[in-house]
Amino acid sequence: RSCHLLCPKERYEKEKEHTKPAKISGQSFQFNYRIVKTSCFNENSNNLHSLFHCSKKEGEEIFYDTCYFCSYCNRAYHKECVESPSIYHSSDHPKHPLQLLFIKKKKKNPLQLLWSEQYSNSRCFSCQDNPKRHKHTLHYFPRKSTLACDVCGLVDDDYSHLLYTCLLCDFFVHKRCIDLPYVIKVSRHNHRLAFTPSNLFKESADCGVCYQKIDINYREYSCVKGCVYAMHSRCALRRDVSDGKELEGEPEETYENTKIFEDKGDGVILHQGHPCHQIKLEKQFHDENKHCQACVLPFYGDGNVYCCMQSCDFILHESCAYLPRVKQFMLHVHPLILELVYTTSCFMCRKCDRNSCGFAYVCPIERCDWKLDTLCAYICEPFNHYSHPHPLLITCGEYTSMWCFICRYRQEQSLNCVECSFVLCFRCATLPHKLRYKHDEHLLVFSYKEHADDDELYLCEICEKDVIPQKGLYACNECEVTLHVDCLLGRDPYMKSGQTVVTFGKETIHYLPNTHPTRPICKICGRHCPYKIKIKTSNGDLFCSYTCYQEHLYNL
Repeated sequence: RSCHLLCPKERYEKEKEHTKPAKISGQSFQFNYRIVKTSCFNENSNNLHSLFHCSKKEGEEIFYDTCYFCSYCNRAYHKECVESPSIYHSSDHPKHPLQLLFIKKKKKNPLQLLWSEQYSNSRCFSCQDNPKRHKHTLHYFPRKSTLACDVCGLVDDDYSHLLYTCLLCDFFVHKRCIDLPYVIKVSRHNHRLAFTPSNLFKESADCGVCYQKIDINYREYSCVKGCVYAMHSRCALRRDVSDGKELEGEPEETYENTKIFEDKGDGVILHQGHPCHQIKLEKQFHDENKHCQACVLPFYGDGNVYCCMQSCDFILHESCAYLPRVKQFMLHVHPLILELVYTTSCFMCRKCDRNSCGFAYVCPIERCDWKLDTLCAYICEPFNHYSHPHPLLITCGEYTSMWCFICRYRQEQSLNCVECSFVLCFRCATLPHKLRYKHDEHLLVFSYKEHADDDELYLCEICEKDVIPQKGLYACNECEVTLHVDCLLGRDPYMKSGQTVVTFGKETIHYLPNTHPTRPICKICGRHCPYKIKIKTSNGDLFCSYTCYQEHLYNL
């Protein structure tokens, strides 16, 4: 029986002049196709004969129950390939019609058809649906529900986020999770992370932000370099973790030269912080009256230093001299740039809230006020502190504050222990482990006792007041000397004596040594200034710390 149906090969040839080839890339194949715009044919077209295989002989293999045979091409075609319309409206994608494609395949055996047809059900050329997310159309789910999102795994308890569902699959997703970026850069890992579908055969990992287990039934962001590192999708897109920009196909940022010094050989370098003279490495340098230009800590002979070869006061710890020019801090999405000069000004560190005249890591983005001193900038996870036996992490959100176990002050995004309830702020985490006291031949060690006995009484040798071990102290076990942290370090430990600073109010203040036997009286707290340095304004007012000076400004 013959019928007037157009041969697929002739149908393809008729449209060949009016269509352009393109490519579709899949997981294991790549082929050219042409979009068919019409299925019209006329009486002069090649006839196709319908062949019906109702039975078969013993040993005879039948490939199709029903097929069409073209006497002109001498080829057989699937029944559905011949009768398929050029335009098809599918319930899987009701928004746009799907077009029929001719797919050219290599002939592997004589019985394989040279041409086959399929509808573009994996990609709509009108809306460019992203197959990385979900291949079917999503529909708004109008009712309040406690269903978990299949992307982030979270339940919207307050019903504040719209929910969409796939009518063909058991798939629910928040509207905010539909268009998540595929590749992102995060602040807590050196490599980029890629959006990864759920994998039931993969071992569950801990999230690199909240350190909770990642459910293998939901999506995650994992390292593109193959590191065993992953994040929950919502954790990865927090403001302090990622800027949410799509980086797929974008080249990675590289910093070719991050050194801030030039090696001259024989332990001599030319540092950008002191470009006028070369500085030379010296071993076991001890002079507690001199301070490192970078971290502003004194030198107690516990490491090597770089000293100016022209007898300047420019001195650096060996580790501070090797600081990189660019630093990625774990709580800020932008890379920070090292600033070297703060001679007539100071800055307040974003994490420890202390003023410093040393080197600073600064965000170069306009209107981004992130500044860190070098000590806070180099805290990373996991952080091992000598006062606690477990590693410390940062598991709370950007605006979540906790009480520090040592100083008893609240700070946002403090270090905390996931094994116990211990919390440590950045101010206490950056306290020097060992310091020298002028009336003791030994180094004093910082110590902290969470559970001190009531009969353990300590007296500070400087202020002669009680020392509470739960708030931390510096002590010499051999000489039984104990000191308050502020009494030994001062309230402005990262400001140097002799520093002149112009404040935001354009007032000039001077940091002066406080070594005279008769200590001046602070204008605010009314007591004799007990610390190593004092502040004197251009009007002659004296203050024992920058905190008292600020309180004076508030009272004006």
